[in-house]
Amino acid sequence: MNALEDVLYRYWGFNSFRPLQKEIIESVLNGRDTVALMPTGGGKSLCFQVPSLASDGICIVISPLVALMQDQVRGLEEKGIKAINLSGGISFNDLQMLLDNALYGNYKFIYLSPERLQQDIVQNYIRMMNVNLIAIDEAHCISQWGNDFRPAYKNIVLLRKLQPLTPFLALTATATPKVLEDTIRELKLELPQIFKQSFVRSNLAYKVQTEPDKIYCTSQLLKDNPGAAIVYVRNRKATIDIAEQLNVYGLRADFYHGGLSAEEKRSKLEAWQRGKINTIVATSAFGMGIDHPHVRYVIHLQLPESLESYFQEVGRAGRDGEYAEGILLYDKFDDKQVAYQFIANLPTTSDLKFIYRKLSSYLQIAYGEGQNIQYQFNFSDFVKKHKLNSILTYNALKGMDRLGILELSEQFTKKTILKFVGSSSELLRYFERDMRISVIGKSILRLYAGISELPLSVDLEFISSKTGQSVDDILSILKRMHEDGVIELQHVATDASITYLVPREDDRTISKIAAEFERLNKIKVKQVQAMIEYVHNTTTCRTVQLVNYFGEKYKTPCGICSVCTAKNKNKVKVNQQVLAEEILSVLKEKAVTSKELVTFLPFPETAILNTLKLLLDNELIRLTDNNELYISK
Repeated sequence: MNALEDVLYRYWGFNSFRPLQKEIIESVLNGRDTVALMPTGGGKSLCFQVPSLASDGICIVISPLVALMQDQVRGLEEKGIKAINLSGGISFNDLQMLLDNALYGNYKFIYLSPERLQQDIVQNYIRMMNVNLIAIDEAHCISQWGNDFRPAYKNIVLLRKLQPLTPFLALTATATPKVLEDTIRELKLELPQIFKQSFVRSNLAYKVQTEPDKIYCTSQLLKDNPGAAIVYVRNRKATIDIAEQLNVYGLRADFYHGGLSAEEKRSKLEAWQRGKINTIVATSAFGMGIDHPHVRYVIHLQLPESLESYFQEVGRAGRDGEYAEGILLYDKFDDKQVAYQFIANLPTTSDLKFIYRKLSSYLQIAYGEGQNIQYQFNFSDFVKKHKLNSILTYNALKGMDRLGILELSEQFTKKTILKFVGSSSELLRYFERDMRISVIGKSILRLYAGISELPLSVDLEFISSKTGQSVDDILSILKRMHEDGVIELQHVATDASITYLVPREDDRTISKIAAEFERLNKIKVKQVQAMIEYVHNTTTCRTVQLVNYFGEKYKTPCGICSVCTAKNKNKVKVNQQVLAEEILSVLKEKAVTSKELVTFLPFPETAILNTLKLLLDNELIRLTDNNELYISK
């Protein structure tokens, strides 16, 4: 086993690399600028993690995805690898301390956003570091023709001046040829080696089914298939509702969305990965950086906003190379819904200015201030307080995030701030009333010096570990103490945080990005239209449609997608007598609906329904009040 395989096995437990991984790693180890174009599940992160671990020095990873950076740093730390994440909301003093650690503490990875890279202190520290590799994740964000263009990415090239001898590795999963060419030019890559993995997933069957009752259909698809599944929906409430309905149908399902606490996310993910539950109903927040190779089904109950998003999400199925299905359930209302959410509610520049002013007021940020300060943010409260359209507002915030005005992190957080009031003797007399109050109150006073003089933020989990009381019980006691006038308590739960990346300057701030924002709106319209066209194209193999969209010339039908299987079924002449015998054979076992028969039997749906009509007309079978078919006696 050579050095690279040794690193791979020691930290990840793999005996061999996936296609192109080793070639990419050897390219950067040879000091070459390199481009890795690999679809979801191709193992891009190992392409910079392995060579950095095999070399002296630190790897700088640029990424726009805060959640992904957090997940990767957490994963590296669990393996005993020292890594730092410099996302938003870090004070100057904390930032300097973290950079000191990275410089002098034998760290192997430093993750930062392109906006963070613009700070002088960050640049000065990078200049002093022994950097072995610069990895640019989501590199297509530098291209103005890409679906995720971020102006801050254009400044990444300053790393060339800070570390002129260090190779660049540009990684992307969804770049079209035009975007790829633009990416290479904008990053000023020098004679780069380009490694392009085929977008074809021969084991993944892309299917589009017209289905008015999507939840019932999902339950039937998954009922007899015990493998892991992801069901994607568009909003948090839907994840909860649909998971509950799937459980009623007998599935082991749970929900996952960005509004969960870190502990809830960890618990649900672990239960799914270990097979305690089979199905996760999730928003698009689920999947980024999550490694589960044995997903058999990815089901979409609504149209995604773009083929880029769809291809990334559906690509989480079948990473082990075994047969898997990506199923998009579609009905006649979906075109209007996706157009309403992603086109009708695209904010204008005027909308952007209005929402930005309201946001600054809501967060109490003075004019000319706010830069690089993280603010806890409750989206629902903000929308309700200012009577805003929630979809349009969310799209506006995401647009400002993409264009470098602010950083929106959709992470659930709780913050508890308290201060004791009254004299020591009064507190001791109060504690005598209840033993649990005494234990919790005295513990907090011991753990947080000065909490009687100043309001301090306390960690309920930490207090729980010291007192043996649950977090819910502690919070209940604190609320009671607040009502009794013993403490002043603020307990705030937020579903996001916002970091202003530039000082507040109201209209002037937004005017700087207005032209770029309007251009992104036009790209969004084209993406939605391409998604709708994909659903309605029932003549071209779905694999061919997808890989051609991403610029790969491919004409061979996959044979397993919904278009290919429909064509193959239509070519088969069905013997109606044989089909009738098959139907009666199923009904001898139990009564079933016509929908279930279509699922069970390998015949065209039209042929099954015509044969059922014939059997009903001849009274060989009958229907129950629940529309289940049974054999006449």
